[in-house]
Amino acid sequence: MNLYRTKPRFVAIDILNEILGNNKSFHELKVLGVLKNLRPAEKAFVQRLVMDTLRNLDHCDKLLEKYLQKNPKLQVKNILRLGLTELVTGGASHAIVNESVNYAASSAKTRPMKGLVNAVLRKLSTSAVEEWNKIEGAPRLPDWLRVPLINAYGKPAILEIEQIHSLTPPIDITLKDPSKINCWAKKLGGRIVFQESIRLENGKQISALPGFKEGDWWVQDTAASMPIRLLNNLAGKKVLDLCAAPGAKTLQLASRGADVTSVDISANRLELLKENLNRCGLKANTLKADAFDITDKFDVVLLDAPCSATGTIRRHPDLVFCKDGTDFFELIEIQAKLLDHASSLVEDDGIIIYVTCSLLPDEGECQIEEFLNRNEQFEIKRPFEFVETIPKAWVLESGDIRITPASSDEKYGLDGFYICYLHKKPNTFEER
Repeated sequence: MNLYRTKPRFVAIDILNEILGNNKSFHELKVLGVLKNLRPAEKAFVQRLVMDTLRNLDHCDKLLEKYLQKNPKLQVKNILRLGLTELVTGGASHAIVNESVNYAASSAKTRPMKGLVNAVLRKLSTSAVEEWNKIEGAPRLPDWLRVPLINAYGKPAILEIEQIHSLTPPIDITLKDPSKINCWAKKLGGRIVFQESIRLENGKQISALPGFKEGDWWVQDTAASMPIRLLNNLAGKKVLDLCAAPGAKTLQLASRGADVTSVDISANRLELLKENLNRCGLKANTLKADAFDITDKFDVVLLDAPCSATGTIRRHPDLVFCKDGTDFFELIEIQAKLLDHASSLVEDDGIIIYVTCSLLPDEGECQIEEFLNRNEQFEIKRPFEFVETIPKAWVLESGDIRITPASSDEKYGLDGFYICYLHKKPNTFEER
């Protein structure tokens, strides 16, 4: 991987090679600096192109099969995949073909195939959109994830989820002052979803939009905003955000008047949280620490637990290529330990908010069921706003909340989330 590329399409192909060839995540590659020599608009272009290619990799390969006598090396195929994706999404064919050929010519490994790249993409430049539209069905999730999800939700629901995963998701934002939502929706050219979020078309340069530098809002999927939105009377409450970075929920808590302590073990991620707080003019006590080292008591403990992140595939399609499910058991064990630790940090009559951006019941419903079996002092609590704020179908019989990408009428869906409010009953034991 060349960390000094300055041509956006070259960088995009490098990233695709690392994700599909070395199981790297896009986040890991950003930390390594693969985007560092690009301007903000170019970074957005690269990310959008890579993610759209990964979302529809299955469709890319089906169409390319018609033009390939044999399967080329991964690097060559990725040049073709990326070029095809851009052709289908309306890119300028002349520039796409030229830069794809130039990328092939830039390496001894791919140089012998530059003629193939040129021939295939030139043919596709006139027919790609028509042929693409004839491909039926949405790209499938890998079986290591698809099978357990079908067992949990049924095949029809998973087909809907896969359809949403194939779409480029919009951008959702949360306002520092939700009372101004009508004004900001008009100013940003977005539409209001679920009362307090604004949904914008993808492809916008976030940092250039009105209100970003001033800290009037931040990017946050609507589903991710729900755990805090459904609470009331946070003003003055002592709240612990136990795994806080990059900090959107900390921003929500602070904007609602909570006395927030935000903990994260990563110094770099915590620095990003501090930058967001400063930009938005909000205050929180930030602490670099292991969650298990915290011993103070709080009115509310937010545990947005480390998880498989399978609920965020619509925005992070690279996840299905850099995971294989083998780390799930370790994550589930960590979640259980964090939940037990959180139970020692919340005051009597306080609340633990347990959240995972996972679609797997083992990281949500099952985790809470086992926690309640271990901890008789806790019970699931239903916030009173449920009826007005979210669809009744999201609320499970036991009172916890399950959101899937397909569990709303929104065409582009939502991230998948599990949310549970655990009330710590007052200890009525009295010494005699």
